[in-house]
Amino acid sequence: MKQIKTTACKSGDILAEDVFNCNGVNLAMKDTIINEYIKVKLIDFGINEIKIYDSIENSDKFTQLEKNYTEAILKVKELLREVALGNNDNIKNVASFLSKQIYKNISESDNIIQYLQRIRNIDEYTYTHCINVAFYSMLIGVWINLKKNEIEELICASLLHDIGKTKIPSLVLNKKGKLDANEYEIIKNHSVLGYEIIKEIPDFSLHVKKAILLHHERIDGSGYPFGLKGDAICLYAKIISIADVYDAMTQNRIYKNKVSPFESFQMFLTEGVRLYDYSILYEFLRHLAPLYVGSNVQLSNGEIGKIVYIPPQDIVYPILSINSEYVDLSTITGIKVLEVV
Repeated sequence: MKQIKTTACKSGDILAEDVFNCNGVNLAMKDTIINEYIKVKLIDFGINEIKIYDSIENSDKFTQLEKNYTEAILKVKELLREVALGNNDNIKNVASFLSKQIYKNISESDNIIQYLQRIRNIDEYTYTHCINVAFYSMLIGVWINLKKNEIEELICASLLHDIGKTKIPSLVLNKKGKLDANEYEIIKNHSVLGYEIIKEIPDFSLHVKKAILLHHERIDGSGYPFGLKGDAICLYAKIISIADVYDAMTQNRIYKNKVSPFESFQMFLTEGVRLYDYSILYEFLRHLAPLYVGSNVQLSNGEIGKIVYIPPQDIVYPILSINSEYVDLSTITGIKVLEVV
């Protein structure tokens, strides 16, 4: 990390800490990738110096992340198929191996988000979802300052959070249409089934087991299987619940098309504030949003734009560059981001 004059920063530099104006208003988040728009705005606001990370080569790290991800899919496939057949002997070994593989990428938040947005294979959703949730949960763990051993446990719980679905009939699990009431009750049982699978494995901590059991609980008591509220829900379950829903919303599934990250942000900031632990949700959204700066997006009017800035106080409406002009989506009615492309 180094401190430089704002006028000397270059496009591609990454902020190493939050930037505030003289009134304490957050102008740009840590880990935001600087571009010309952000540079000019910071100078206009009188920000004379900023701290950035020392420059590193990202291409090799992105390639390694892609390799690790592909290997993880194969491992998860193998594990879930074995569990479906009643063989639980390798759960701990595979989960530990994958947790270490994922943890290796802990400092690559920008690469992780870029890569996860590329995952579009609906047929692989069951497997990619487990891995994606582990990555998002790991990042949340970092952002709320969990210890290394806690993050590793959290990754492990995230990888296994849906393991109970191996015991759900495939006709229900893979149904393309809307589930009826009875089918929904069967699906809801997967968290209990997952707990039943691993509860007798002594190498898993109680924290991991409870996270698998409780990841569908909601702080207002509207979740399942027990309708727990607030602090009755363990920390790992609270984290996984956010990561789980975010990935489910932003990836295509058999029965439902994905929404953009910004529609997901909107949900979390409205109905989500009563469902999820706000202290965790706040850190998730404020750190995640700026990682989309630099992404290309498809708009509802057919145009393609590039995200140049996401206001920390209004993350639902990014600033875009379209045909060399800057467009603030908060000032335009009827146009929204459909997807990151």
